[in-house]
Amino acid sequence: LAVEAEGSKIIATNTAITVNGDSSKGHVGCENGTITIDGSESGVVKAVAYISYGNNAYTFTSLEEAIAKAEAGEVIELLNNISSSEIIVINKPITLDGNGYKLTSSAPRAINVSEASGVTIKDLTIVASGERAINVINNSTDVVIDGVVAQAANYAVNVAGSAAGAKVTIVNSDLTGLCTVNVAAKNVLVTVKDSTILCDDQTPVENYAALNLAVEAEGSKIIATNTAIT
Repeated sequence: LAVEAEGSKIIATNTAITVNGDSSKGHVGCENGTITIDGSESGVVKAVAYISYGNNAYTFTSLEEAIAKAEAGEVIELLNNISSSEIIVINKPITLDGNGYKLTSSAPRAINVSEASGVTIKDLTIVASGERAINVINNSTDVVIDGVVAQAANYAVNVAGSAAGAKVTIVNSDLTGLCTVNVAAKNVLVTVKDSTILCDDQTPVENYAALNLAVEAEGSKIIATNTAIT
């Protein structure tokens, strides 16, 4: 069922089903409706993400699988809301397009951008019960966060000490945390545009900030324009 086949059905009875496809790219075809085999959806795995190649779309049953198969410059698009208890690692220059869907994460970091230059995360809602929603680490740079709604227990966006010199652009996003946008690396430039940054500090003892440069962030800057900071 193609991506646009919302509400469509394929009903198979007493039928042998064999898939011959390019296994290096995932599974041929997208499911955006209902497939039943002998009257049951048992054995039918719903795709959560896809990558388009010309007129073909290869689907994947987990975001991790899609990232593993993606090549530099490709776009992974979500088909459904997803939940994860593991850290999702983006380690190549790709775009993750949430298509307005939600990632619910119980991992300590919802997404690690690691050893990658040119990653874009867009149109995605992240609800992270762990400490960090988007964590930029290991020499990553040129990270774009566009149209993201992210809520985390501490950092909605964090640039860790291992990402010195990183450039991060946050645009059209709505971020909530304690130290909501946090920089802990040297010589980092974070640019925030047309966004809302909320420090949800409910404790009278600790001192938190919507935009925070840690002590070790020597030479780093956060530049915010046309942005509501609370």
